[in-house]
Amino acid sequence: MQLIKDSSNFFVKPFSCVKAVIISALVIFISCEDKNNLLITEKEVKTNNGLYELSLKIDPDIVYSNSSTKVITTIRRLVPGTKPTGDWFCNYSVVGGQFDHHSNVFSYYDAYGTLQFSDKYVYVSLADSANSVWQGLSFFIPTLPLKATGHISANFEGLNLSLPIKLVQAPSD
Repeated sequence: MQLIKDSSNFFVKPFSCVKAVIISALVIFISCEDKNNLLITEKEVKTNNGLYELSLKIDPDIVYSNSSTKVITTIRRLVPGTKPTGDWFCNYSVVGGQFDHHSNVFSYYDAYGTLQFSDKYVYVSLADSANSVWQGLSFFIPTLPLKATGHISANFEGLNLSLPIKLVQAPSD
């Protein structure tokens, strides 16, 4: 009887090693990233014109009606140069919501002497050296009635970018 018990353990041990190898291989295979990975909620688009690179990034790309999403705009100078006279602005447009900017927005005095702010334009400041970077932080807040898809666009020195955002009704409590 003792001999049979020991021989049964002999067959169980190799199978547990095989199981461990198979499970490890599955974990590694499943954890490999692909571009359709549902867990990656960040979207980014970039474009350049040889002088500047403009990128627009949102995280997450799905926004509930009672929340917001982070929007980061990055402008990188690709070649050294001198600034033209005047102020630089990055122009924003949004469909399906509004922006809450955390960067310096364009301000001006109206005809009555009242200080006004425009959330469509944000001041941009770049150094003259190559690879100097400006980043702007904003939050996209959906408005009601909710659309199926919203859009965020940015424009700087002739560079235009747009990103779609999925808008979803928040589950009721």
